[in-house]
Amino acid sequence: MRATVLIVTVVLLVLAGCASAPPADPGSDDYYLGAGRGESLGEAMNAAKMDAVRKAVIDLIGAEAEAAQAGELEDVLYSTRNPNAYVYNETMETLHRDGSLIDGDLRYEIRIRVNVPAVRRTLEANGIRADVARPPAARPADQDAGATDRDERETGTVAAIPAPDPVEVSPAERRFISRYVDTMTYMVYFADRAVDEIPDGEFVLRSAVNQANGYLVSRGHLVVDAAQVEQLRRDQELVYEEQTGRELSLLQWVARRLNADVYIEIDARTSSRTSGSGHYATADVTLSMYETSTGQILGSVNRRSQESFSRTSQADAAVNALQSTVHQAMPQAVDMSERQMERMLTRGIRYELVLQRPPDARSLSRFRTAMQEEVRTIATVSQSPQEVLYEVFFVGSSDDLIDLIFVVSDRVAGFDSLDLVISRGRSLTFDAGF
Repeated sequence: MRATVLIVTVVLLVLAGCASAPPADPGSDDYYLGAGRGESLGEAMNAAKMDAVRKAVIDLIGAEAEAAQAGELEDVLYSTRNPNAYVYNETMETLHRDGSLIDGDLRYEIRIRVNVPAVRRTLEANGIRADVARPPAARPADQDAGATDRDERETGTVAAIPAPDPVEVSPAERRFISRYVDTMTYMVYFADRAVDEIPDGEFVLRSAVNQANGYLVSRGHLVVDAAQVEQLRRDQELVYEEQTGRELSLLQWVARRLNADVYIEIDARTSSRTSGSGHYATADVTLSMYETSTGQILGSVNRRSQESFSRTSQADAAVNALQSTVHQAMPQAVDMSERQMERMLTRGIRYELVLQRPPDARSLSRFRTAMQEEVRTIATVSQSPQEVLYEVFFVGSSDDLIDLIFVVSDRVAGFDSLDLVISRGRSLTFDAGF
């Protein structure tokens, strides 16, 4: 028991030392006090960080607005799995700590600089008013921007691509979108261009892919096995070129074939050195997230690692640096993907609808017009006497769309014999029988 208490005490002291930062400028208005409780040090620290973020939100929109929109703020900001996206972690100063790791009840009090521009962007992206004036001590926006840029270069950058304005959805559609986002399948792979930039590139980058997949699996997300990605890339690249003419990237084509909803491309650079018997490396990693069916970029996250050490080799040091950096970036990559997808999906999921042996052009026009009344949008991609290809955006599952197509076909002349040939992922093929 004494040994356990000693270990816990040492861990607390080490973590407290790591978390502490030099005293902050007392005149800076971006620094806030925060307090939080948790069963572990990590939980308590994160709760304290988000308490500081909450105080920044109150400064931005006012206490009354913050209280009135508490539920939405909890959904889009306070419940984030990555509090470090909204604070400058290196500025955290531990003020007080008490409680027990053994009892699972810890309290943490901190002082930390909040990334106010990042908080403001999140509020505005979700329609939460952020135009209330800051306190008199606030620095001008242009002065603050320089400091923000410097800090982002040191700790990493995040770029969220503006998603289309959301379309009004029904409660049933909202529930579908929520379920869809919660159960999305992710595919992670590395950019081909990164292989030549890193010694032992494929080996090192596969370790980064495995690290990202491990993070996703540990949090209950569905993941495409990296071995499947490699096999499809290796065995069917010629098919890819014949089918697409390289209109899609190979990675997007693979993601479509493996029915991934979101694919994440890892691009990385490493720098290594040897000093005496030790090997050192740093990594600069960019995760770019894409919606598979359209190739729409959802955002990107860049992180730079601290120098890692290995007694084995420079490649081993590079693996350590790359894995730790990917692990740090993944929470924000997933959080951004989910938020952007929720907005994009209000405009519908993209499906490919193929009609083989179609009727005459007039009948096809009537069918397309009838479908337009039931879906977000439908457009003809290609048309020939043998086959018609439509692009359909629809809020619902493939089964829902199949049912809808049969309903529409029953009321459009010339589609009495419509029959489903094959349904694979988001591609539906029907035979019209002409």
